[in-house]
Amino acid sequence: MQRIVVPWSALVCMQLAVGVGCGGTGSEAGGTAPTFDASEEAADSSPPLPEAGVDGDVDVVSEPLVDSAKEPDAEAGADLDAAAEAEAEASPPKTSGAFAALTYNVAGLPQGISSSDPAKNTPLISPKLNPFDLVMVQEDFAYHAQLVSQATHPYKTTHKSGSINLGDGVSILSRIELGPDIHVPWKACNGYVDDSNDCLTPKGFVVTTMTLAAGAVVDLYDLHADAGGSNGDMSARSKQMDQLVAYIADHSAGKAVIVAGDTNMHDEDEDQLVKLMTGAGLTDACRALSCPEPYRIDRVLYRGGTAVTLTATQWRVDMTFVDGEGNQLSDHEPVAVDFTWAVP
Repeated sequence: MQRIVVPWSALVCMQLAVGVGCGGTGSEAGGTAPTFDASEEAADSSPPLPEAGVDGDVDVVSEPLVDSAKEPDAEAGADLDAAAEAEAEASPPKTSGAFAALTYNVAGLPQGISSSDPAKNTPLISPKLNPFDLVMVQEDFAYHAQLVSQATHPYKTTHKSGSINLGDGVSILSRIELGPDIHVPWKACNGYVDDSNDCLTPKGFVVTTMTLAAGAVVDLYDLHADAGGSNGDMSARSKQMDQLVAYIADHSAGKAVIVAGDTNMHDEDEDQLVKLMTGAGLTDACRALSCPEPYRIDRVLYRGGTAVTLTATQWRVDMTFVDGEGNQLSDHEPVAVDFTWAVP
């Protein structure tokens, strides 16, 4: 008995008696050679057909078709990846964009000390941070894990512990790449068991960088200033602003800067605010956009730099940070500012 080895695809055509694509058109014989679809063979995971007799005299043994049409191998995949990378590199660099920023004192002192209800409220705050590209929080003391538990920002500053295991309470979350950070404590404070007890924790500011595009870097400063209205509080706060202005001059000369946080500066602290803005060349986003509350203590200040310009386009108190009954989740309301940026 004669044995004939034929390609597996041809055997399928013979067994199914289908003319189209198997050497003819419709029921016609001959015609052009069939077109082989590699994707169909790759998708067919069924085992080879068993030996089958033809006319009782010839055994036809199927054999998988072997040619250049086969599944992509690792080398081919690597070539595709390289091509994609080359295409990305060939794309023009980004030179402008926009982002949404938020500053929020989350009232995260331990339950019973906080004027809010952080054990209940902090888990509710966490997912509400996600619409914002840049989040700068204060009083992130005792509930940091709950605060970030549902936040999807890939970049976060380090959470610093302090002398009573509360830390400085300032943290930054971002969807835009952040660089290394440093926590800087205030050199001056006022009050251990009075005047808002500011010296009980190492309050200060955290500094990091945010890279918007190649060469377009913004220095970020998230601060929490001394609270209270006594002469001692105001004196400490004034010294803190002097320290911040000097630090910005030393570390952020010529750079774009955002300073945000709980400044604890009320209308009677106008001279301190002016000192900060003029000393560091900053603009108050609230005042630049003629907001209705120029003396709100939660502020976002900014300036452009030689490598990137910044423009505040919208200032608002975000009203989404409430519980199911409409109650605020902190004793502060969050302030949101939308920015555009461009490479000059």
